[in-house]
Formats: sequence, C-alpha cells, structure tokens
Amino acid sequence: MYRSYDKAFREQALKLVTEQGRDPTGVARDLGMPNSTLFKWLKDAGWTQPADQDQPVQLPNDIAVLKARVLDLQRQVKELETDREILKKATAFFANQSK
Repeated sequence: MYRSYDKAFREQALKLVTEQGRDPTGVARDLGMPNSTLFKWLKDAGWTQPADQDQPVQLPNDIAVLKARVLDLQRQVKELETDREILKKATAFFANQSK
C-alpha cells in the first residue's frame, strides 16, 4: 500500500540526516517509513553518504540542487559563527565572574 507524506514531514526527515548527521536507516525506522523512500528523497536532494576522508564526495549535476546546498551551507556557517560569538561572550563573562 502506498503512503503519501506531506512536505513538512519530508523536510524534517531530510534534515535529520543532512543537518544532524543521523543514520538514514535509523531515521527511517524511527519515523516508521520504508528505507527506500528516505533514500530516494536523499538522492533527489543530492545527498551522498559520507565517504572516507581519502575519497572525494560526489556532487550532483543539477544546478538547483547545488544552489540549495550552497544556501544551506551558508546558513549553517552563519549559525555557527553566531554560536561561536555567544560562547566567546559567555566565556569572558564567566572568567570575570570567577575573579
């Protein structure tokens, strides 16, 4: 029997793998969905399984997928920079508190 998933469910499932680095098989099991469905979504999004450090990562040929990935990575960089600044300020604050 075919089950359809809404767009929000699909996006959340993809984020669990692409952003949080979780195992796709485990994510599919936790969400109660077929592995093949999640792997198809990941493939369509241009995701590749992490390779060993010695092997280069295959990039998708679709320009739209590449642009989406670049925008996602830029957002992640901005978020990490913000987190780093917050941690720097918190470190300085607690260093002054202990004096």
